[in-house]
Amino acid sequence: MKTKKKINQNTRLRTTAIIILCLFVIVTGTLFSLKSFQQGNTTGGIMGIVIAAAILFLAIRVYRVGNKSIQEGYPLHDERSRRVIEKASSTAFYISLYLLLAIGFLSEDMIPFRDVSQATGITVGGMAILFAICWVFYNNKEI
Repeated sequence: MKTKKKINQNTRLRTTAIIILCLFVIVTGTLFSLKSFQQGNTTGGIMGIVIAAAILFLAIRVYRVGNKSIQEGYPLHDERSRRVIEKASSTAFYISLYLLLAIGFLSEDMIPFRDVSQATGITVGGMAILFAICWVFYNNKEI
């Protein structure tokens, strides 16, 4: 069983990591918004702020739920949660392969991308959304 000292060490490390991540999100969202406002794109600037705020909200929520579980003596990840993440990531990976193929085939004729980075950004965003959908599906399903 973990000692109190080890739990406090892990909690401090986790808190520090969350704080650093939140600072990076704030700085990145601020820089993106400022650049968008300077170029006259108010919609992009506002969306940058909204996205950064949403990421911060989710990070704080995940931290609070995890911290509450740790304080109650439950492990952060158990066998079921690891299995759910494993199944969700595996399913999302296979679906993402087909998403990449579809974007590759459609990008020449049907979907006009400015450059490769735009197609890559859309694909990575789609992969993240697919993982979230698969995680919700497997988390609600009895495994």
